[in-house]
Amino acid sequence: MKRIAACAALALGGMMAAAGTARAGNELLQLTPGNMLSQTHSTAVLFTITGTYRQLSGTLTFDPAAKTCHIDVTFVTSSLALPNAIVRGQVMSKAFLDPKQYPQTSYIGDCAKNGTELDGKLTMHGQTHPFAMKLTERMANGKLVGFDSVGKLDRYNWGLDGLKLMVGKVITVTNDISLTGKPPKPAN
Repeated sequence: MKRIAACAALALGGMMAAAGTARAGNELLQLTPGNMLSQTHSTAVLFTITGTYRQLSGTLTFDPAAKTCHIDVTFVTSSLALPNAIVRGQVMSKAFLDPKQYPQTSYIGDCAKNGTELDGKLTMHGQTHPFAMKLTERMANGKLVGFDSVGKLDRYNWGLDGLKLMVGKVITVTNDISLTGKPPKPAN
């Protein structure tokens, strides 16, 4: 009986070690609006306008131990939810995002600087340019539960030069990715 128990314990220990090994290395997360909150923040005349993408898809491959990652995500331009119909009409006009001509925005990037930055390329409004974002791991009870990123872009570099008197030149982009299965919340 002791021998059977010892064999069972060894087998269980081997399975647990194998499971632990399986978790090491690259992990793949399919990105959806259910686990990624992607927002834009731009200054208007007297206030900040926040837009939230409601349709997005892509993948995040990451290895927390090695501090490596790769993200490839596409956003449906017309899905950018805005505070009201007037702002939406201006942002979706030909003078700004023009989703009829440019239906998608995309970002492809990799972790850099020991996992503290995303270096990549942002394609928006038909133009592709380098775009880096600060990357932060979100921890809870010693466990990795998500990633937050923030970057600032000069919208003129992507040909978004309309509405100059109403919208500031710099747009802040934030992304919050949840690894817990719960919808992400904006970083504080």
